Amino acid sequence: MASIVGKPLHEGVRYETMRDLILGSKEKFATKDAFVFRRKPTEAEIHKTYNDFASDVEYVAEAISLNGFQGKHLGVVGENAYEWMVSYSAILSSGSVGLPLDRLLPEQELINLLIRGKVDVLFYHQKHHEMILNIAKNEKENGVKVQKYVCMCTEYIAANLEFPKDDPRFVDIKDWIEEGRQSVEGGSSIMRRVAIDPEETRIILFTSGTTAMSKGVMLSHKNIMSNVYAISTTLTLHPGERIFSILPLHHTFENTCEYFMLVRGCCICFSDGLRYIVKNLNEWHVEACISVPLLFENIHGKIKTGIEESGKGQIIDVLIPVSNFLRKFKIDLRRVFFSSIIKKLGGHLRLIVIGGAGISKNYIEDFNNWGFEFLMGYGLTETSPVIAVTTSKCNVYGSVGRPITGVEVKIDTDSPKIGTVGEILSKSDCVMQGYYENPEATAEVLEEDGWFHTGDMGYLDKKGCLHITGRVKSMIVLTNGKKAFPEEMESLLNNIPGVKEAFVWGGKDEKDAVDICAKLLIDRKVIGENLPNPDTTAGDNAIREYLSAKMKEVNHQMPSYKAIHYFVFSETEMVKTTTLKVKRPQEQKAIEERLAKAGTTMKAANGQNLDTL
Repeated sequence: MASIVGKPLHEGVRYETMRDLILGSKEKFATKDAFVFRRKPTEAEIHKTYNDFASDVEYVAEAISLNGFQGKHLGVVGENAYEWMVSYSAILSSGSVGLPLDRLLPEQELINLLIRGKVDVLFYHQKHHEMILNIAKNEKENGVKVQKYVCMCTEYIAANLEFPKDDPRFVDIKDWIEEGRQSVEGGSSIMRRVAIDPEETRIILFTSGTTAMSKGVMLSHKNIMSNVYAISTTLTLHPGERIFSILPLHHTFENTCEYFMLVRGCCICFSDGLRYIVKNLNEWHVEACISVPLLFENIHGKIKTGIEESGKGQIIDVLIPVSNFLRKFKIDLRRVFFSSIIKKLGGHLRLIVIGGAGISKNYIEDFNNWGFEFLMGYGLTETSPVIAVTTSKCNVYGSVGRPITGVEVKIDTDSPKIGTVGEILSKSDCVMQGYYENPEATAEVLEEDGWFHTGDMGYLDKKGCLHITGRVKSMIVLTNGKKAFPEEMESLLNNIPGVKEAFVWGGKDEKDAVDICAKLLIDRKVIGENLPNPDTTAGDNAIREYLSAKMKEVNHQMPSYKAIHYFVFSETEMVKTTTLKVKRPQEQKAIEERLAKAGTTMKAANGQNLDTL
């Protein structure tokens, strides 16, 4: 069971703690913009320098100490905002324990995590104001013991809501900033004098899922700073470059990468929202973006449509092989040949890093052919999070690249043969300390010698690149003993025009034999446009014939034992987590219950509309 360890591609930047990173970046880039954002899409943009950011962090950290909460558990919940970064950074820079909470949690689940996380102070976004008021009002009944609720950007609370100044538990963050400023200017600073042990647990991140099942991942400053350093030796960003922030800040992927951006002196631009992505890319001259596949799959589709409508498809088809041939001689003219495509995304975007889920090879290939550096990363919250990423020097389409600096990866298999599939294990300073108050769950995934079981299946190729084939828990074991991974088949099904999303599972028939089944979430209009006789209001029979033909094409691309036996289609969204991942057990249960209610089976319902059964 051979392993591979990531090596640096260039010099990186290393800090021991978050506090050191913030003060160090302030010293290097004091007058440069650290953040650009708007309160509302219709308002003027606001600029915050590295000096502004570090000062605000220091003031809030001081207020945390002055109010007696230094070292305690403090949570942050809400929309992406400058104050979110200030609050979270201040918590960690004061030597306290930070709990970034999912902004999409319903009220009861947020209550559960506030209790489980023993949260004493909660920083919250104004959009959560009504929910927080209700939680605070009913603390005796719900069991929450939060002592202070710190509201961010209170001047933007809706007119029909009031900030409860008569309730001492509620605080305006501006008041804490002012309180901290006066103390710091008077010569005191908890941020500069507190002793922070880099190896102690200072972050608790609850994984997605129901609060009863979610695990609290315990991370240290060393975990995060090791990952930031490793990323800084792998990806190239330059001082002053503008980075587009669109993923929720409570996601470790976005969070850790934003601190990497601050290490490099970049300017983080917070998105005004999904409707304003192209506008933001253009007006802010964004050079890099970290995202999930869905965003750039949608952008890819719009670019393809634009190419077809412009009649330039044939020209581009000719230019791509010419461009790729010239690149072999280190002549890169992609951004000249395909400048019209690049301009659609602002004209400056050069680096796109995708993580959180897989993406088909054709998207990666197209974006790279068009002149973008389109990279794929892999990691988990438990690994702080990045384990591997493709680079310009090694971008094997379909892989997630080589391990980043200092991260060791191996495949749990008895076979020494390269390409053998097994569970992916990782070991590094980035691996978590365990699950909060859950030693049993910790022991299941973390070995005594430091190896972490990711729960993902995959293999290493000859170049040392890691390929993900699926999840251990979602693996389908067929009656003949062979194994299939739903993710592999779903990636092929998702390429069918008009299929928005696919879900594959192993369903048992009346004889307990396992059949591979699929549910396809469709866009009726797009399918109609792809019929032999286009009809944007295509009926179910036409859709059935279309999808059946496409299903045969997909099955021909796989070994016969992986063939999909039965499928249904639907226009109803699947059961998902707040991170938009399909809850596989719940989705399968929902399908089976629908079939049972209709008195049918997958075999009998094959090719039909699940919504109308």
